[in-house]
This record gives sequence, structure tokens and C-alpha cells, in this order.
Amino acid sequence: MEKEVASLSHFTLHLDKALSSSIQKAAWNPEKDLLAMVTNDQQLVLHRFNWQRLWAISPEKKATCICWRPDGKALAVGHEDGSISLHDVENGDLLQQISTHQSSVQCLDWVQEEQLAMGDADSLFLYKDRTPRFFPPPPKQPPMPGTSSAFDMSAVLSSADGQQGAESQSDLTVSYQQINVLCSGDRDGTVCLSIFGLFPIGKLSIHDLKIYFAVGEKNRGIGPAYQIFDGHVLKVSLSRDLRQMVVLFHGHLIVDKSERISGSENTIAGLFCIHLNTTLLGDRRKELHQVALQASSIEELVHTLQASISVMHKQWSDAINMFTGKFWNLSGMLREHGSQASPCDEFLSLLSCGSASPGLHQFLAGSLGEGGLKQLAKSIDVAGWELHALIAERLQPAAEILAFRVAELRGLSRWRGRFHCIGLDERLMDQVMEESGMVLVQVERFLRIVSDAVGQFRLFFLWLTKSLRRLDGEPSSQTEQLPVIDSVGVANFLKTQFDQDPIGPHLGSISEGVSLNVDLEELRRLQELALMGGFSDCTFLQRTLAQQIHQLHISCQEAFCMPWKVVSPKMYCDSMLRLCPLQTPLPRDLKIPISMASYEVKLSTLDNEPLTRGKTSVSVEYICFHMLDATLATDPSIIGIIRQHNENSKGDELVVGRGRREIIALRIQDGLHCTDLALYKDRQLVLLLGRKKIPENDLSGQAYLMVLETENLPFVTIMPSLISELDLLHLCFSMGGVVGITLNDGKARVVSHLDAVPPLAVSASRGLACVFAGHQRALLYDLEDDDNAKDQEMD
Repeated sequence: MEKEVASLSHFTLHLDKALSSSIQKAAWNPEKDLLAMVTNDQQLVLHRFNWQRLWAISPEKKATCICWRPDGKALAVGHEDGSISLHDVENGDLLQQISTHQSSVQCLDWVQEEQLAMGDADSLFLYKDRTPRFFPPPPKQPPMPGTSSAFDMSAVLSSADGQQGAESQSDLTVSYQQINVLCSGDRDGTVCLSIFGLFPIGKLSIHDLKIYFAVGEKNRGIGPAYQIFDGHVLKVSLSRDLRQMVVLFHGHLIVDKSERISGSENTIAGLFCIHLNTTLLGDRRKELHQVALQASSIEELVHTLQASISVMHKQWSDAINMFTGKFWNLSGMLREHGSQASPCDEFLSLLSCGSASPGLHQFLAGSLGEGGLKQLAKSIDVAGWELHALIAERLQPAAEILAFRVAELRGLSRWRGRFHCIGLDERLMDQVMEESGMVLVQVERFLRIVSDAVGQFRLFFLWLTKSLRRLDGEPSSQTEQLPVIDSVGVANFLKTQFDQDPIGPHLGSISEGVSLNVDLEELRRLQELALMGGFSDCTFLQRTLAQQIHQLHISCQEAFCMPWKVVSPKMYCDSMLRLCPLQTPLPRDLKIPISMASYEVKLSTLDNEPLTRGKTSVSVEYICFHMLDATLATDPSIIGIIRQHNENSKGDELVVGRGRREIIALRIQDGLHCTDLALYKDRQLVLLLGRKKIPENDLSGQAYLMVLETENLPFVTIMPSLISELDLLHLCFSMGGVVGITLNDGKARVVSHLDAVPPLAVSASRGLACVFAGHQRALLYDLEDDDNAKDQEMD
């Protein structure tokens, strides 16, 4: 070992940094030299390559896994409560939070669909968003007074809208035609898929699957059917053509009840791999893209409407509360002076007679005063101006753009041959269309109400100022400088608005159950319009604006949850592999080093197999994992590798999970064990190895970083008939698929004086590996730069 250690100086050590806290999770940005980490004290931090900290935040909920969006502009964080939060790469701000799981999220995988050659059929689905042609950029959610700006949808969708001048139109078109899908798995065996990380498109529980170890012709299972219980998802991976998803989990397997022999309930505990057929996602990727993009934008516009209502309610409530607070004492003063009249009657008497009772005079001249009156008038006027601005800049544009996008989706829903199979329901979209139209009408009505109400308040304050000056005995010349008062308008205000807020009910909580009065003649006209194709719900004007927006929100939720309800049952298990047996009971926090990746491999000109003839490349899927098996007495450290060629047949139709499948088991040299692993570019495997027993005073090194070429390893091909009989570990032993490897079989380097611990963070795009130590240190290696080669050049 000592001779080996002396020669192990591959890779260049760029930095060695002390950490304030140990690291639980780490992931490199796919596009930049940025490393995201979750610390032991539950901080989410982002560092540059030189270890400069860009930002650090403390999520409210415990983070359990992280994953970058393929373009590197957003970071997904899974949490212990089942939620997934999306954060901006620039500053760590929370962009969006979704709750698709009921238990702790254990793994995330964010994949971008591959860019395929475009055929005539695909050209029909070239998505060109027409919204920018007719509308300005969509409004953002207004921040609540005293808080920061709210969620910006463009940061999550990487803005396919045409407003980003920095990008060329061609770049926008390419990004618009491709979708990305966020896959997640939780502790209870549930797997979810969300387009753009926002729009749920699939959800299934592995416990509900009917599983066969292999599938024959016409999707018929080979052998008995099994069911999973107590399954715990460890890793998920969706292929870039969106037609296959691999799920690794540990749990128990039992023969399905319908096929179980009486008295036989033997279970198999172990690590398993299932291939899910998601062909529908690949076949309908263009349609799903259109639906997801429009639906996500619609939902964000609904949130903008709701946020605008909340902000307007806050602004108007502050002003009207000041108004009512000032006039609250008037009733008490009137009673103290022996008057039983209401404040409204006293003001009407002042309007008609020009004289005030002693109580009213004391209130106006003493308690209120002209200064207080001006302050009240200003607060109402400012609140009215703010409401007008929010309506013009947020509420009305959002409602108009939303109606346009809903109309686009409604038109697509009528193409039943294309969109019915992915759950775009025409009846539900008709309902959303009607609700969005009602919102437009309600916004117009609310705008008139605000204008009328604020104008009435101005008139009331102007009259009251003029009356107060007369009561104070000011010269008539100063009083006559004020505009002429419309006495009828003031009387109407006192009768309708003085004691009743005309604006607040439209913005209040939907739980208050407010029902507005509608004129019978207006109701009759709505019924006549319904007969001619108008809104079928003739009572919608009895709802407030807040209630109408809430009704729209409910209709959108009902329509947009249909795609995942329709798509989810169409995802099924094609095959399963038993990777290795595990001891029972299985710990729920069992950690197994696992890595999955897919590579495009060019075919040799000599390769003339029927499945690959005429093709230039095939997709090769690699699954690497540390085999844990208590049945082996010597307890060797073994790495299992599954290699599957996902070849195409029947034209462009992919036969999921039925390509050539090969396996190999790598027995690591004695004295070493696998701490963590990660697949690297060019089908290389990066291993973080530790020494099992370290003699005292041994400073030769406790850990090793190794890069192993897998392309030329002696894989053995397995047949489906053998999969059900043995797990992969024992299958490798029986077929001679076990190969011993040492540190000399690949490029390796000593990680000196350190007890290396997971996670191992490897960047395939940048050629970097970050190794963490148990006593809180981080070492950054360049896997492409070789210290051995430098030493040889110097010699």
C-alpha cells in the first residue's frame, strides 16, 4: 500500500478550505463554476470555484436534497415536509414553492428534453406564443407594503416571452420548444413529475404498481406479479426523450394477492430498480409543453390578481379605518349634548340649514379641525390613487392577458385527438373561460366603483372644509375661493357611503360571505344575454371581485389537475431488477451511494445490428451503486454497474426497458471501502474510497479519489429469464461478472490525512470534484489536470 500511495498524485488540488459546518448535500451548477451546499446547521449556501460565498439562506424547513435546473438558473430544494422550493441562482431568493408530496422528499432529478430532428408532424406544434403581439409584458405580483418584491415567473420559466432583448429570437425559439421536467421521490414511495418544476404532470406510488421482473410481447408480464410495500425511493432519473424513468428504492417485495399461493407470504427485502414506461410524455411532449406553459402562466396571473387584491385591501383598509376612527367619537359628543340624532342626520341638517348643533360644532372645530380634515382627505385620496394605479398596472392587464391565454388553451382543448389523452378537458376549460370573462367584467365594475367612491369622498371633504370655515367665522372671500358644492352629491354620499364602505367588501376576505345587491332590471338583461350565448351564471354580479377571482382560482385548479390525473395511470412498470438483498428490518434512513447517467454513444461503422442499422448513436444508460449484502461472509466492498442500451425499433418508437442489458460487479481491493461514487463524462466512474482499518500513527492517507474507465470493462449480458431467479450481485458471481480493481486500475490520488465523507460532488461539465472531510474541510480537485504529468514534464 505504501508504494501505491507514493505514486498516487493524479489530479490537481486547487484549494483546501476549512468549513464552519459539515456538509450534508452538494451539487455543482451544470453551466457555471458554482457549488450549492446544504450544511449541517441547515443553511443553503452557494460558492464559486474559488470558494467565494455568493449567498447563504436559512430555509424554514429542513432541506433533504438539492438539484439544479438544466440551464443552471434555478436550484430545486426538497424538504422534510414534502415541499419543493425553487431558488434563484443570483441571490437565493425563493421563486416558487410547490407541495406535491406528503412526506420527506429524498431525491430530485431535473432533465431537459433532447432536441430531436423535426418532422412534418412536429412542425404543427411549433409553439409561438402570440401574447407578446397583443399585450405588454405580464405584470408581476405587487409586493405588500413594507415587504420585498414577490415571485417573478420569468425566472422559473427562463422567460420564453419576447421581452428579453439580450437573447436573440432564435435562442428564444429553441428554449420555447424544449421543456424540462423535475422528477422527485419521497420516503413513502411516491414519485412526482412537474414540467418547469411548476406544472404537475404525473404522480404515482410504487406501492400501487403491479410489477413483473420482465415484460414480453404486447406488454405481457413474464412470471408472477409482485407488489411493493414499505418502499423508500432513493433515486429517480427520467430519460431525455421523456419515454422512460428509472426508480431505485429499497423495500420489500411480495407476490401479488391475486397470484399468491395459499399460505405463502414470503417477502424479499432488498435494493430494487424499476423501469417505468412514460412513453406518453415523449409522444405528447409538444402538447404537454403548450399546456404546461400556458397553464403555468395562467396560474401565475391568478396569483398576481390575488396579490393585487390583498395589497389594495391593505391600502384601502388603512385609509378607511383612519376615516371611521376620526368620526367614531362624533356619536358620543352628540349624546353628551343631548342630541339623539345620528351623525349622518346631523350632517344632512348642516347641509340643508347651514347651521350645526353644539355637539357637531365641537367635533368639527375642536376634535377634528381643518388640519385633521386635510389629513383624512389626503389619506383617502392617496389610497384611491394607489388603487387606480394597481388596477391600471396590475389588475386589468393581468385579467386581460389571463383571458387571452385561457382562450388559447380552450381552443387547444377542442383538438380532442391531440389533447384529450393528456387531460385537457374541453368542459372544464369552458368553465375557466367563463370565469375569466366574469373577472374582466368585475374589474371594470370595480374601477367605476373606486372612481365614484373616491370622487364622493373628495366632494364630502370639500363641503366639510367649506362648512368648517363658515362655522369658524372666516371671511366669506376665503370661503368662496373653494369650488361650488354639489349639494345633491353630498346628500347622496351621506346616505350611501358615510356609514357603508363601497370599496372594502369587494376586497375583503372571501370567508365573509358578502352578497351584493343587483338591480332586477340588470339581472333580467343578464338572463337575456345568457340565452344569446352570454355567461351561463347570471348571478355572478352578486359576487365581490375577491370572490370572483377565488372562483376563477378554483376553476383553474380543477382544470389543471386533470392532466396529471389522466397521465399518471398511463405510466406503468415495464421491468424490475433485484440489485442486492438487504438485511431486515430496513432502516428508513439507509444511505446507499448511487449514481445514474445517460450517454449518447456513437455507433461503429462495423455495427450492423438490426436495431442500430442506419443510426449514428444510441442512448446508453448507466446505473452505479454500492452493493450492500450481509450474506457475503467476507463483506467485500462491491460496486455494481448496470449498462443498458436503449435501442430504437419500429421506426422511432422506443421499446422502453428492453434494450440490451449488461452488468458487472467491481470488487474493490482489500482494505478499502466505497464512501461515495458519481458517474462522470465519457462513461467514467469517480470513486471516493476509504480505508477500513487505519493503523495508529499511519499518515499515508485515509481516503482516495479515483477515476475509473468503464467502457472496456468485461460486462456480461443478462437475459430476462435470469432476472427473476437471482439478484444482480449473485447473478454476477454465477456468470463470472465479478472483476477485482485496485487503485492502479485508474487514475487515483491520495486525500491525505482526512477522513473523507459523503457527499462527493462532481461536475462533469467543468471537470471538478469536491471532497469533504469529517472534521469540516473541503478539498477541490481538477479531474482534468494531472500532477503526475506535470512532475514527468519537469523531470
